[in-house]
Amino acid sequence: MPGIAQVGTEELLAQIDRDLELGIRSVLLFGHPETGGKSADGMAAAAANGAVQQAVSALKQRFGQDLIVITDVCLCAYTDHGHCGIPTDTGEIDNDSSLRSLAAAALSHAEAGADIVAPSDMMDGRIGAIREALEGDGLQDVQIIAYAAKYAS
Repeated sequence: MPGIAQVGTEELLAQIDRDLELGIRSVLLFGHPETGGKSADGMAAAAANGAVQQAVSALKQRFGQDLIVITDVCLCAYTDHGHCGIPTDTGEIDNDSSLRSLAAAALSHAEAGADIVAPSDMMDGRIGAIREALEGDGLQDVQIIAYAAKYAS
């Protein structure tokens, strides 16, 4: 996509400095695993030392409440098959196991300091599963923005 780039933490912090000067007060982060980090269950999305988690922590440490940090929650970038959910042996998506992985990813983003988690997958029950995980960890103030637009071509 034009204008979209993967950046390291220092470049991200510098960009946010410039954005804040322009009056931009929020950022939406999309993650990716390290090379070789994709798997069938996409659990690298929940890694405490993942790119999103490190970026969130650095942003909140530097900018605190001056910046609203939103994170995309989805498994597709982290799965070796590219789906937002986890497939069964027969190739169908297992909604319930996908919910556990999505909730784990959202929880790790919130623990890193995200103000808002934004699931973009298409799993049934994802908001409830994420809310339950957040509240179970004492993170009831973390907001959820559910967004997804999927089109058939």
